[in-house]
Amino acid sequence: MTIRDVFAALVVLGLLLIIGNAVHRSHSVWRKYFIPGSILAGAVGLLLGPEVLGALVRPVAGPDHVLSGGVIPENIRDVWSQIPGVFINVVFATLFLGKQLPTVAEMWRLAKPQIMFGQTMAWGQYVVGILLAILVLTPLFGMNPLAGALIEISFEGGHGTAAGLMDTFEQLGFPEGADLALGLATFSLVAGTVLGTIIVNWGA
Repeated sequence: MTIRDVFAALVVLGLLLIIGNAVHRSHSVWRKYFIPGSILAGAVGLLLGPEVLGALVRPVAGPDHVLSGGVIPENIRDVWSQIPGVFINVVFATLFLGKQLPTVAEMWRLAKPQIMFGQTMAWGQYVVGILLAILVLTPLFGMNPLAGALIEISFEGGHGTAAGLMDTFEQLGFPEGADLALGLATFSLVAGTVLGTIIVNWGA
């Protein structure tokens, strides 16, 4: 990997975000259900990559075809696979910049409801995920038992938690867990936004 690869990867990422935002503005359905342009940009990147375009081309034209890996070069995808763990450090490091920290009592007063709710959701998701891993995923599909933690990491934790745990997944011998967690986090974001909007409108 060279600095040229990193620069090219960021340029392509920017172009995908421009396309995603253009798609977002092109139809009111995306705004109606609060689907962000970044999710649409990721969908475009997925369609143009080896998992969709490449998978369609390879059976027809063979693995040596110029589009067998999609239109996004492998060196760019290699950079993309490593930047989440770096960028999430920037996000966490700047969270409290310019903020005055409250007292411990005030922090607890503000955070207590969210902590109670968050812990209830987290342990519920752990129970469901671990039961799925024990009863279905590991015995029937041979998946790593750590897959039982993916629901909580992705749904409650989100993309930040999934990216922050990439090195942990590697150390525990489950490197694909990071990719699965990021995919599930995207699904949870879209599903939560769409279903939440539907429920709010229905309740109103």
